[in-house]
Amino acid sequence: MKIWADGKGFYGRKSGYALVFEDNRKPIIVLNEEDKTNNEREYEAVIEAFKIANNGDEIYSDSQLVVYQIKGKWKVDKENLRILWQQGFDLLWSKSLQLFWIPRNENKAGKLI
Repeated sequence: MKIWADGKGFYGRKSGYALVFEDNRKPIIVLNEEDKTNNEREYEAVIEAFKIANNGDEIYSDSQLVVYQIKGKWKVDKENLRILWQQGFDLLWSKSLQLFWIPRNENKAGKLI
């Protein structure tokens, strides 16, 4: 199955993430007023997709930072992202998932938030 994940951070406004599923189940949209950066929300979206996904599923994100950090191609410099990176890294490999970067205009979840 394919899952598209996207997050948006807005200081002082609602922020959150969305997931869209290939099998046409109801999308997941989570919004709240907790201040988070855009990168933190992108990580949350991908991590939630990993939690829902089954072995071999494909996760798509338009965040190069998140995709390449979780895959170990880019280092994690920001302290606020280290815990999220570790969660994502562990889930990706423990469940044998596939994570892909896609352009923003191809991210079906990005149209929801």
